[in-house]
Amino acid sequence: MFKKQIIGILFLALSALGAPASDLTARQSCSSLQLVHISGTTEVGLGTVGTPLAAALASAVPGTTTHSVTYDTSAEYVVTVAAGAAITASYITAQSARCPNQRFVLSGYSKGALVVHSTTLSSSLKAKVVAILVFGDPARNINQPWPINSPSVDLAPRDGSSSSQNIASFCNTGDVFCWPGGISLAAHLAYPTDGSIGVAANFVKARA
Repeated sequence: MFKKQIIGILFLALSALGAPASDLTARQSCSSLQLVHISGTTEVGLGTVGTPLAAALASAVPGTTTHSVTYDTSAEYVVTVAAGAAITASYITAQSARCPNQRFVLSGYSKGALVVHSTTLSSSLKAKVVAILVFGDPARNINQPWPINSPSVDLAPRDGSSSSQNIASFCNTGDVFCWPGGISLAAHLAYPTDGSIGVAANFVKARA
């Protein structure tokens, strides 16, 4: 009997080791909340904004996991943005099936914000997105819609927000990409260190 138990344990251990890495990761990522971040032009992985944001959210909402959307971040803003949006929607759809009780925070920096704008989800998946965060959003000046959620957008999250808003749009004064007439690249690069990350984490915490 003892021998059979040992064999059974070894079999289970070997089965786990032999399981595809993606399956193991999926099982481990069924947290109550997951940050899905889309990085900016030429960035890799979580990028300059996503990296500190992931850490801040994990601290503000313990147990939060993070997924970085892998897409073509080259300086092209039509085909690659549409492809990034499709990848994002596909991931959230699959992840939601794996983890039915998981909710999401969707965030994007610069080009990643354009991907967020272009991402469409079913009504049931929209209901699982508790907050949207965008930093240096180039679409801010052209009144581009939000297909994922349509509550009022907090355009000045550092000044506070109402509970009815679940979209926080960070745009520094003079930011060359999101501020009307902006010419400052430094302002566009400052989000990781100018206090925006902490405000964003608290914004999510209030909704999670």
